[in-house]
Amino acid sequence: MICLGISEDLFDAGVALCDGETVVFATNEERYTRRKNEGGFPRHALAGLFDYTGIDPADVDQIYVVGHMTPPFPVRLFPWLHYWLYDTRRSKQETWLKKLMDFAMFMTPVSHTSENSIMRKVTRPLLGPVTRRTLPKALRRIPIDFIEHHTAHAAGAWNFSGFGDALAVTADGMGDGLSLSVSRCDHNSGVQRLWKAASRDSFGLFFEVLTEAFGFVPCRDEGKITGLAASGDPARVKEPAPFSLVDGRLKYTGPYGRRGVAWVQDELKSKYSREDISAWAQDLLETHIVEVARWWLEETGLRRLVVAGGVFANVKLNQRLHELDQVDGLFVLPNMGDGGLSLGAISAKRQVAPQRLRDVFWGEDYTDDAVEAALKRAGVSYERSEDPDGDVPGLLAEGHTVARFQGRMEWGPRALGNRSILVRTTDAAVVDRLNDQLDRSEFMPFAPAMLDEDAEAYLVARTPRATRPSS
Repeated sequence: MICLGISEDLFDAGVALCDGETVVFATNEERYTRRKNEGGFPRHALAGLFDYTGIDPADVDQIYVVGHMTPPFPVRLFPWLHYWLYDTRRSKQETWLKKLMDFAMFMTPVSHTSENSIMRKVTRPLLGPVTRRTLPKALRRIPIDFIEHHTAHAAGAWNFSGFGDALAVTADGMGDGLSLSVSRCDHNSGVQRLWKAASRDSFGLFFEVLTEAFGFVPCRDEGKITGLAASGDPARVKEPAPFSLVDGRLKYTGPYGRRGVAWVQDELKSKYSREDISAWAQDLLETHIVEVARWWLEETGLRRLVVAGGVFANVKLNQRLHELDQVDGLFVLPNMGDGGLSLGAISAKRQVAPQRLRDVFWGEDYTDDAVEAALKRAGVSYERSEDPDGDVPGLLAEGHTVARFQGRMEWGPRALGNRSILVRTTDAAVVDRLNDQLDRSEFMPFAPAMLDEDAEAYLVARTPRATRPSS
């Protein structure tokens, strides 16, 4: 079967195409609109999928769409609301539109419905007809199935981990009324939900509050909280923890939305540095997520862990999970946020073979002629290299900055070589220079790369444990 996965989430919408065995194509709308984490129906990504693969839309056998209540039904009914929400959320102005959106999100049940709520029962039968209106005409007669948000997160991570059985933990801002879930995954029963936390008890939303209160862009710059945390001390913050985990229930007791932003700005920032507040938040996140994972690993006896959801873009949290004595193997889906949901939806219905992920070069590539035409249109002077990979080391050694554009585009938020900026790591000033050129915050680091044969000189290997055989 040729299966198409679509995520029209509020953030980082995307598409994926699988042929039952392999991922044929996967990309996200932001790559075409040039607006980071672009939400809404991924019409540009969908057009790019069919243009690049050459597959006739009529040959698609099944469409899987993510979300029962995320995005909210009114947004699906009126797709233009996606773009209004995108612009409003990223504005730093305190407008009445932002207050209205805050009211709708936190004071109404639209975004926080339970699985058995009346609102969800009423809207579920309407999802198919409403979505078909948005689809290109050639796809409107294809069967559609809707996949729950956190199930798609868990299925995507497990399906490409290479593990026979595993515990899946998902965590994000919110999706279909949840912010955190734990599931058992195996090839007999698929993804089985064991535990969940409501969207109102969300670490993702808590980090969004901090992000906006510090003057950054929410739903984009949460990684800056982790960057600031490296220079802070959580012990200096003498405030009651807004999160608790009692008798297996995670509970958030702090303010939400605009009230949460005001709380951080007016109360916390008047007493503590943003570095210490960030370290406090990071410590709360690590403590509670690690405890949830540890408890369920011990309860189930599983020793392999897979994770997905935007919270797991937090590499410090992932390190803590990897270091757990109960964990023999950890897999983080490379497109861990909502950008990975389109492929997760296909995985949830087992329409792509379970496999150990080898790479995620699943987007478009371009011929030399297409690249040359783009350079000419831009008026850029250039010369053709006969051996680009051989020339790059010399250019780096001379202190040049190299932008590498080659092969198929990466899937997910990490630059993995095919679309990467490379610099010499022995230049101590390079971080400040690049952050200035790229308009990044001065405290944010860059990722190192090394030759495989040099890994032992820089990396500490973990002592492998005996693991149970894969089922």
